[in-house]
Amino acid sequence: MKYKTKIGEVEIIETDIVLFEKGIPGFEHLKKFAVFSVEDTAPIQWFLSVEDSNTALPVLDPWLVRKDYYFDVPKETINLLEIKNRERLLTCCIVRIPSNDNEEITVNLAAPIIINLDNSKGTQLILDIPEYDLRHSLIKEIERSKKLVQSKNSREESKNAGSEQKK
Repeated sequence: MKYKTKIGEVEIIETDIVLFEKGIPGFEHLKKFAVFSVEDTAPIQWFLSVEDSNTALPVLDPWLVRKDYYFDVPKETINLLEIKNRERLLTCCIVRIPSNDNEEITVNLAAPIIINLDNSKGTQLILDIPEYDLRHSLIKEIERSKKLVQSKNSREESKNAGSEQKK
């Protein structure tokens, strides 16, 4: 089915529509959304309302910007979304893209959107984790993650060199 959205007219298959029974904060009146990819904005995707053509939020996989991103899914959310397999969850975070300065792009790590891919039910969690804010600098988070990966690789290389010397 074709939907008119802020990013243009898009084709969304009925099975790709996700039900947010409670809506999401700020959009409680909207219940049906889809995550849509546009080649020109990858890896940023779009969280589109199929009920309101003016609601299209840029979203991003949080692990692309913060390799050590982690949170527990609360029991009430597991029940609400009827989660049976945590590996079948899609997690994305809303991105804020100022029109005048790409250096100021931020990502909201404090309120991830999670979707159960098995039944197309979703919710937005509000995390109570002090290290996650509503506006993390995208550039700083990517730099931080690069350092984490480099540090991990250095430790593994040292560990491997030590085991080679023991042989």
